[in-house]
Amino acid sequence: MLISDAVRRIPAHLQSAGVDLVDLARFERAVDRCGDSLAFRYFTAHERRIAKEWATEERSAAEVLAHFFGVKESVVKLMGGLPAAGRLADISVAVPDGGWGSEHWTVHLSGPLAPWSRSDHGIVGASARLEDGLALAWAAAPSEGGAP
Repeated sequence: MLISDAVRRIPAHLQSAGVDLVDLARFERAVDRCGDSLAFRYFTAHERRIAKEWATEERSAAEVLAHFFGVKESVVKLMGGLPAAGRLADISVAVPDGGWGSEHWTVHLSGPLAPWSRSDHGIVGASARLEDGLALAWAAAPSEGGAP
């Protein structure tokens, strides 16, 4: 996918946004090196299960996790940083029934991040594989009345 195609998926009316690039091969090597400890540290049980379900011959479970990681990093950027007690596992990427190709993925915040999400920031995000082995991930908090 080209960057211009990926950017068209971002909502037009934004209160805040974050973008991240993930080197997919580097992330896969990190997963291979660290194994389950990395997955348990950064991802929810649901995300780990989805990664296994979405793995194909062309896309490994580690690549799916890399896309989720990019969205989580994008959320940290749109929030202006991660609170001291916050963890990436407090950011949960919930992909709709439409699956991988869905236009927006819903993001849920828990733990120390939950108060931010209760202030009515409907956070959405997505990630796309670019032609050069990178994933372009984004997260956005649409402005009031600016539905995703």
